[in-house]
Amino acid sequence: MRGRNECSTKHPENVILTVKEFLRALNPRPSHYSRERNTDRLYLPSNLSRTALYNKFLEENPQLRPNPENRGVKYWIFCRIFNFDFNIRFGYPRSDLCSDCELFNAKLILCRRNNNEDEETEVLLQQDAHWQMSNAFYAQIRESKSLAPQNVTVLCLDYQKNLTLPITGLNFEYFSSHINVHNFAIHNVITKDATMFMYAENFAKKGSNEVTSCLKWFIENAAALESRKLIVFADNSAGQNKNKILFGFLQFLAHRRFHTVEAIFPIPGHSFMPVDQDFSIIEKKIKKEDRVLSPKQWTDIIANARGSQPFNIAYIQHPFTPDLQPDGKPVVLVKDFKSALNPLQNDRLALNTIRKIVFRRDFNCVFTTIPGNECETQLRIFKPDVTEESLETAIQNAANAYEANSFLPVSGRKLVDTQKLLSKVALSPNVTFYDSLVA
Repeated sequence: MRGRNECSTKHPENVILTVKEFLRALNPRPSHYSRERNTDRLYLPSNLSRTALYNKFLEENPQLRPNPENRGVKYWIFCRIFNFDFNIRFGYPRSDLCSDCELFNAKLILCRRNNNEDEETEVLLQQDAHWQMSNAFYAQIRESKSLAPQNVTVLCLDYQKNLTLPITGLNFEYFSSHINVHNFAIHNVITKDATMFMYAENFAKKGSNEVTSCLKWFIENAAALESRKLIVFADNSAGQNKNKILFGFLQFLAHRRFHTVEAIFPIPGHSFMPVDQDFSIIEKKIKKEDRVLSPKQWTDIIANARGSQPFNIAYIQHPFTPDLQPDGKPVVLVKDFKSALNPLQNDRLALNTIRKIVFRRDFNCVFTTIPGNECETQLRIFKPDVTEESLETAIQNAANAYEANSFLPVSGRKLVDTQKLLSKVALSPNVTFYDSLVA
């Protein structure tokens, strides 16, 4: 921990040193996602505060309590040392933790407890190598922001955590099952435009067909026509983003629409992307809502969450409106790309360790398993007899994944709980969305 401005007080030096020793022993942690930019900043657990630390300090050093006989350490002196001599902040509750990072931390604690300096040095070297690989992913995102939007399209793909309907605020709602509302986002890293594809769980599933259908719509309707390179950043979800169905579509784009297509994936546990900033903005807006009964409330909340550059809204399979009727926003029909592409693709492709893959027009992809390295290993997703024409035919002729005007069933428990919640609130007559729920 390095000080920024040394604290100047009239207290004896031994008193100041006692406060500093206490603060140094707190064992703060580095940032999980912004370590490269905040090399010196450390974080304490979110449930702590300056007041709590001050009270703990006085418990451990009762002789320094302020009283009429001695000056002691007053609260403002403690805060001044904390603020100016240490680059420490209070963090947020952590989620989606990297298992390797937590393992390194546990090993370091054990090494220091046993005074094993040699093993501690080895663990620190391994930890540093792991951080360098994770930072390579963020460096690639930062570099892509400076590219010209006319030449390159850079996208981030991800699902937001499930939203729910209805939200009534009733006391028994916590124990009730809800209808899930899905929000799949595609964020343009260069222009910062983002499209939110919204739908209810009875409209469609959350899989590779939905992700590929949304990406196809976005490329055809929102990507710059003059762009000749596509870069896609996504997490490691095998069922949605990192699978041979989406890779097959990216291969199609490599010979049909772009000269080069790249897909880049982070080290698991280090997957914070610009699209997650969009979700953070939305979630702050959601915290101000105490009741959400209609699909339109969700679409309005999300569309208006970012004031300077509002999010675009599109629907999947059906209009996500109170009465399921079109309101002018686009509706993306989900295509069954799984059935269309599976017969053309090789089986048992090992994709989980891929960190970057480049799709070329000759169907020979190259990939790397180390973030930041140039692609080096060849991979062929399609069978040898597959041609550009057969791939294009499969993509263009893919059947609809769901029957028109039909809905997916939901669990009987959700139906019962939803009806119970709605019976306690005044629902607008035009909200007929709940009539589409079937067991």
